[in-house]
Amino acid sequence: MFVWHGEVYIDKEHKDLLKNEEKYVKKRYQAVARSLTNKPFKISRKEASHMIERSLRQFYRILRRFKEEGISGLRFKSKRPKTSPNKTPEHIEKKIVSVRRSSGFGPRPIADLINESNRRESKSERIYSSLAYNVLVRNGEIEREQRLQKKWKFFEWGHPNHLIQADLTKFNGVPILTMEDDYSRKGWSFALPNMKDKTVIKGMKHLIKEKFGNLLTDNGSQFSRRNSEIRKYCEEFVRDKHIWTSVHHPQTMGKLSAYQKGLKRFLRHKLENSTDKNKINQWVKVYDHWYNNGKYHTGIQTYPEERYAGKRDESWYDQLVKALKLEEVLTI
Repeated sequence: MFVWHGEVYIDKEHKDLLKNEEKYVKKRYQAVARSLTNKPFKISRKEASHMIERSLRQFYRILRRFKEEGISGLRFKSKRPKTSPNKTPEHIEKKIVSVRRSSGFGPRPIADLINESNRRESKSERIYSSLAYNVLVRNGEIEREQRLQKKWKFFEWGHPNHLIQADLTKFNGVPILTMEDDYSRKGWSFALPNMKDKTVIKGMKHLIKEKFGNLLTDNGSQFSRRNSEIRKYCEEFVRDKHIWTSVHHPQTMGKLSAYQKGLKRFLRHKLENSTDKNKINQWVKVYDHWYNNGKYHTGIQTYPEERYAGKRDESWYDQLVKALKLEEVLTI
């Protein structure tokens, strides 16, 4: 027995071995050592269990591990199973990660793409978005985080082309005009050379060539009440009225914001820091075709193009896989 500054050590060498151990290990060692030593430092096993705030049964287990393994037996033991019979097969993990890195898509679209690939191979194998999410987390592709859920009052206009939302965003400094049908979630987007009023209006005419009911925008200068260009556009294309969002209330255009967020994440994966407008529009076109025809929206329980026009382009999968060069990963 060895005593140093009021602490008891069974062997003198234990003092140095415990220097780099966690605080709880040192505390457990003192409880075990004092239960095994002689008076005046000896304490009962029950007192030792109180000392480490564990039951007497747990203390006996710790004491047994110490006798068998030494100081290492005082550390917390991993509860991870030695075998994982239900572990996701490696080829599925690689496929999920490959699609993620090529597209930047979230767990649900990734699961849908892989399931479509399996269907074309006549495989009964099916994965779920929860599995895709866990694989992405496990591979460091996305991080788990707690998000505060805020319930907003949900609204949507009752028919296609009844309300079109329009807004400008930027990717690597390049302005992108985005428009979305409120009812169906169908989206349109186009990279612009600049943000001048006439350029924005020309872009809107390029994206939607028919008249629609109402236009919803923010209060940016291109959509201002004082802007003569947007007034002329509304006279030609908007049957009812131009609606402006309340100042400092971006939730009004939350659907379009979500569309923009997904689009820019996709562009970051494909173009990184590029500012080439032609390349941006090339990938914007790929994203929009997938988004409108291949992305299932839980909010509307269908696909945007199907809700907008009554049918969707079934070739969306082939076009997306070829554009992403995933032919070796996903079956066409």
